[in-house]
Amino acid sequence: MLGPIAFLAACTVLVAAQNPLAAAKDSNGNPLPAYSPARPPAVPLAVRSPYTSAWSSTSKSGTLNTNGASFWPGAPLGWEGVVTVDGISYEYLGTGSTTLPKLPNLQPAKPLAVTYDSQYSNFTFAAGPVVVTASFLSSVLPDDLCRTSIPLSYLTTSVQSSDDSTHDVQFYSDVNAAWATSETNVTIQWDLHEGPDKINGSGNVLGDSSSIYSWFIYLQQPYEFAEETDLPLWGNFTYSSSPLGAQNFTFQSGFSGDLRYQYAMQHSLQSSVDADYRPSATREPVFAYAHDFGLVSSASVRYTIGSVQQPMVRFLTGQGVVPLQPWWIRCYGDIYRMIDFHFKDFDQTQTLASQFEHRLRADVDRYYDANMAMVYSNATTSTLPPYANSTQGSNGTDQYGNTYIFDPNNGYGFLDPQNFSGIAIPDVEEVEAYYSIVALSARQVS
Repeated sequence: MLGPIAFLAACTVLVAAQNPLAAAKDSNGNPLPAYSPARPPAVPLAVRSPYTSAWSSTSKSGTLNTNGASFWPGAPLGWEGVVTVDGISYEYLGTGSTTLPKLPNLQPAKPLAVTYDSQYSNFTFAAGPVVVTASFLSSVLPDDLCRTSIPLSYLTTSVQSSDDSTHDVQFYSDVNAAWATSETNVTIQWDLHEGPDKINGSGNVLGDSSSIYSWFIYLQQPYEFAEETDLPLWGNFTYSSSPLGAQNFTFQSGFSGDLRYQYAMQHSLQSSVDADYRPSATREPVFAYAHDFGLVSSASVRYTIGSVQQPMVRFLTGQGVVPLQPWWIRCYGDIYRMIDFHFKDFDQTQTLASQFEHRLRADVDRYYDANMAMVYSNATTSTLPPYANSTQGSNGTDQYGNTYIFDPNNGYGFLDPQNFSGIAIPDVEEVEAYYSIVALSARQVS
């Protein structure tokens, strides 16, 4: 396995030499990452149901910390992630820093690589003397009905020193109410729970490092089985975390500008819950966690996220329409035990997800009658295609003699010159392109 320094060097070589988007830059002025197995129009983040379906678009040379997260129809979702190293904060997820005045100790992390399969999307960044990895896991487990019924997804953010030294490390993350409703003029409410118990938030809560804290965000006046712009108008949106190994764990809800500025300056939160329930357009409320690990060479935090509806659907029977509860209630009983099980089940879920991924790769391998499904696309050393150093678009001919246009500002990237529709990636082996499609398709049926 590559060490952090070797990994950084390898990513630099990949971005400079093999990445077809190497000369293009994101809106932060950083080179685009190397994508593997291929650059998709959007990368899945949290995809568990029609209501928990967040993606990061690659359109307009977008990255995780320039385009942020979007709901599947395209509306933006507030999801912020910051890692602080030796007093300098690096934004790796979202664009919340753009709402703050220019701060010398707050800057975007530099994207290095994006990889994905049927289970994971992994985004790697350089952040001063550390490597940051944001790993999104939306497990696809068709043989396990109970786990599959859980409408929650994981985000694990980790740092690893790239200079073999220890560093002072903190993590911050928040979400906004766009996950719960697209209507900006309706009142939303929120609560913070430690397990099943509602807490008002006073002082440091690091009493039990295994406790799970959950923000619940919901409409003050819900409408059961109703939707607005594909979002549900009933149920709860939840965002959970735990102290784990942090020296100090804090939380806070409140105006987005206040919380993000406070964290950038103090690297902690006030462990308080804002009692001023209001619409999302009024002093935008966000719901945040902060972890302080002190001097470390490596550290990680975990979050779970998702939209939970009870009841889930309406079913037409001979006796009329019957509301049905979600399947996970049979398995876990109530929402608190479901969140607890899911959060603590991470290691086992990883194992099961890895087993399914191995089966999928083996199936693709058998389909193409090859020795191994070679899924590395942009890491493949070969003669650079015509689009390798293009930033404004170019024309080319693929391995089959078909012409194409490369446009780095388009989500598809590669277009048919006749009608400008998206086409398959040129100069990529069919097995790699097929695997990419199957892996992304599997994520959407989880």
